[in-house]
Parts: sequence; structure tokens; C-alpha cells
Amino acid sequence: MGVCLPLKHLLFLIGFIGLSFIFFGLSIDNGFWHGSDFVSLEHNLRMMDNRSAIFDSSPPFRFQPLVYGLNFLLFRRFHFDPRGYFIFNILLHGFNSFLVYILVQTLLRHRAVAFLSGLLFVFTVGSYGKSVMIASGFDDLVITALTLLTMLCYFKNELIFGSRVFTHWFLLAVVFFIASMFTSSTSLSILGAFLAFNFFFHRETNMRVLSTGFLILTALAVTSLIVKSVVFHYTPHFYQETIGPFRFIYYAVKNVIHYLVRMIFPIHTSHLVLEAGGAVRFIYRFATQIRILIALTVLSYSVFGFIFGNRTIRFFIAWTYIMVLPFAFFQMPSDWLDIRHLYLVSVGFVAIVSAGGIYCSRMISRHRWKRFVPILIPVFFILLSRFIVMQLDRNYELRAVHPRAMQYRKELADTYPSVILENGELRFIRTDTSE
Repeated sequence: MGVCLPLKHLLFLIGFIGLSFIFFGLSIDNGFWHGSDFVSLEHNLRMMDNRSAIFDSSPPFRFQPLVYGLNFLLFRRFHFDPRGYFIFNILLHGFNSFLVYILVQTLLRHRAVAFLSGLLFVFTVGSYGKSVMIASGFDDLVITALTLLTMLCYFKNELIFGSRVFTHWFLLAVVFFIASMFTSSTSLSILGAFLAFNFFFHRETNMRVLSTGFLILTALAVTSLIVKSVVFHYTPHFYQETIGPFRFIYYAVKNVIHYLVRMIFPIHTSHLVLEAGGAVRFIYRFATQIRILIALTVLSYSVFGFIFGNRTIRFFIAWTYIMVLPFAFFQMPSDWLDIRHLYLVSVGFVAIVSAGGIYCSRMISRHRWKRFVPILIPVFFILLSRFIVMQLDRNYELRAVHPRAMQYRKELADTYPSVILENGELRFIRTDTSE
């Protein structure tokens, strides 16, 4: 039995990575086009001359030395060939999907729901693939992997050992938690999720909501913030627009709702809508009404789920709100949204959709054909995600050869003597970049 379980997990991991390549293989030739792609390339060039640049935190850079270090290793291997970065993104996305499967299985102990959750995540239901399809989306994928690993180890420790902290699971949780603080830190969200877990699962684990493990991780987060501020002169990047506190809260609450609506109805004003065909443009004519209806549905379902759902459903509803807060409150309190931020948030969404589909299907299992109707909802989201991914892929390929992207390349070539622009692509003057 001890040999069988790891083999099953390995097969699931290989399967999720394979599906990730099948679904996102079309993005390998997208090229560098996003502004953050060129910021990342510039930072790698800076690190070639000065390794201490790994601790840069002043704009446009952020304090994320672990991400910069890993990205620099990719740069040493692939240089200006974007295909290698996209292949790594796809691999990491498949791994994250496997972690979602293990996480849901750990909490819900229902293999069908766990598998469908991982399947929806690999098809980027709720986030629609932007993080995977942009070369610099690597940082979103790394942050998500570390967050999921931290939570998985913490949950396993609490469910198996209760409040004990001298265990291998808690030690791993500490290691991954510390590592996460050397990325674009999600410490506040992680601690919020732990607090929700302790609250909803306290009867099963017989532990306090403010457990010993939670207090230790909170102390580590505070210590990390002090060290980053004093040693590395780190300051959080708060929104700079001067607005009153009431408008600030208003924007934050509104953006939380808007982000949750985007997971279900991701269509918004863009060239994608204009070029997607008559059917999409027709639907978008009623976008405001659709969003209002979806917002009311989301809020109603949240209340309904908290009242009538089991503890796992309540936890994943709380997860979804907790994970979206940093993007809606601390970073983006004005009226601007990016579904790329929904990559980690969508874990809760896919778990809720999967549980709803599987449980509803089993409730009407006596009906031969009607029992498959609830499964149509996850299938619909997969098809929607595929449609959006294909539209984004065509758009990104065009942006890679857009004059704006060419201007970014020219500026890098003009700034760094070791780099030249040849046939519209960046190249090193010399092949030996080890010096």
C-alpha cells in the first residue's frame, strides 16, 4: 500500500503535466510581448553584472529574490529564446494542478471531486490562462506553487498531528512559508486561509483557532517583514492615488465582487471582444445586466454555502474571498482588473464548481440521463476557457511583433552593449555569457 499510493500520485502528476502541454502547447511560440517580460529580461541582464540585483525592490522591480533567482537560472539557459520560458511555465502549471488535486483530496477526501478540481485548474477555469501564456507569468506560477505546498503541509500536519509542531509536515510548511516570503509575498492571504481552516476544522482536529502552528507562522511573517524593511529597505507597494478612506473601501469591496464575477464571466471591453465574432459581441451587449445577475448569484451562493454547505465548501468559499483581497484592496483599489491575478484565487472556485457538479449528480443518480446534467457546468467552463485561451494566443502572437514590443527590444539593445537587435530579435554579441 505504501508503494501503491506514491505510484498513483506520480501517474496523476504525469497526467496533469501532459494535459497542461496539450492545452497550452499553442502558447510556446507567443514570444516576448508584455511590458513585464522586458522588465524581467532587463533585470536578468542587470544580474549578469551585479548579483546583488537579486534583492532589488524599487519600481519597476519588486522584492522577490527567489523568483529573480529562479528566473535568472532560466535566463542563463534560454537567454532570449521565449520558448524555454513557456515550456517551464506549462510544466509548473501542470505541477500546480496536481497540488490542487492533492489539496482537495486531503480536505474533502473525495477522489472524484479532487480530480475534477485539478482538471478544471489545469484548464485554467476561473483564471483563463493569462499567467501561463505570458513569459513573465512565471512569478504567478511560483507563488502559487509555494502557497499550495505551504497549505498542503500545514493542513496535513493539523489533520494528522493536531497542534504538534515538531513534525516533518510542520517543518515543511515552515520551509515553504519562508520561501513564499521571498516571492511577491502572499503571507497575509496564507495566514488568512490558515485561520479559516482552523475555524472550520477545529472540531475535527480538536485544536484552537489560534493554534500553536498558526502563531509560529504569524511570528515568522512579522519577523520577515521587519527584516525586509530594515535590511533590504523594502516597502509595500500601496496604491498611490489620493482618495478618501470611504472611497478606498468602496473601490476595494467593488473590486472583490468584480473579480469574482470575472471568474464566471471573463468577457470585458478589449480587442478580443471586437474580433471574436458576432455571437460574443451580441452577448457583450448585455454584459452589464449579466454581471449584475452573476454578482447577485455569487453573493447568494456564498451565503447559502456558509449556511448549508459542509465545512470544506465553507472553507473554499472563504479561500476565494481571502485570496482575492490583496489584489482588490492593497494593490488595485481603483476601477481596474486583471484576470491574471485570479490564478491562485481560482483554486477555491474550481473546488466549489467540482463539488457542486459531483454532489448534484449523485443526488439524482437514479435518473439515467438527468444525472449528467450537473456535469455540464464544469464542461461549459472548460469550453469557455478553451475559447478564451485560443483568442488570447492569437492576440499575444500579434503583440509580440507589434511596434511597441519592438521598441522594448530596441531599448534593451541600446542600453546593454552585450545585446544586439538582429532581424527583430535580441541576441548576445558573444555566445559566452558566463562572465
